[in-house]
Amino acid sequence: MRMPEPIAFVFTEDQRQRARAEAFRRQELNERQCRKSRNNGGEKAEKGELALRYHLLGAAGEMAVAVLLGMEDQLYQETEAKRGSSDLPPNIDIKTRSKHYYDLIVQLDESPSKILVLVTIENRTTLIHGWINSKDAMKEQWKKDPAGGRMAYFVPKTNLQPLSLLT
Repeated sequence: MRMPEPIAFVFTEDQRQRARAEAFRRQELNERQCRKSRNNGGEKAEKGELALRYHLLGAAGEMAVAVLLGMEDQLYQETEAKRGSSDLPPNIDIKTRSKHYYDLIVQLDESPSKILVLVTIENRTTLIHGWINSKDAMKEQWKKDPAGGRMAYFVPKTNLQPLSLLT
C-alpha cells in the first residue's frame, strides 16, 4: 500500500497564538482539577513542562486540521476534556505526535465511530499524514506496547487515507 503524501501546514501568527492560548488553558484546567493522563502516561505527563508540551502539540495539530478542512470556527468547542468527545464535529479526532516517523496511536478503548487524523510536528514543521476510521484502525496486528504497560494500536502511515478524501 502506498502512503499518502503528507500535507505541510504553515501557521499564521494568529493561528499559532490561538493554539498556544488553548494549550495553556487546558494545562491550567488539568492542573487545577488534578486530572490524570490517559493510558497511564505517568505523573510527568500530567503537569509541568512535559504536559504543557503535549497540550501545545495537540492544540496545534487540531488547528492545522481544522484550517485545512474549513472548520476553524468549530475548533476548541469543549471547555473540558470529556471521554468520547471529538476535536471537530461530528466525530473527527486529531492525533498529534512529536516525530514525523511516528505512526498513528489509537487507544484500546477508542470509540469505533471516530475518524482519526495523524498530524506530526517536529522542528517547527507540521505535517498532516492522513486519516482512518477508528474501527479500521483496531486490528490485532497493530497492537503493541513499546513503552511498557501502555498497550495501544499503532497504525502505519501506509494505511491512512489522504486528507483530500475526508473533505
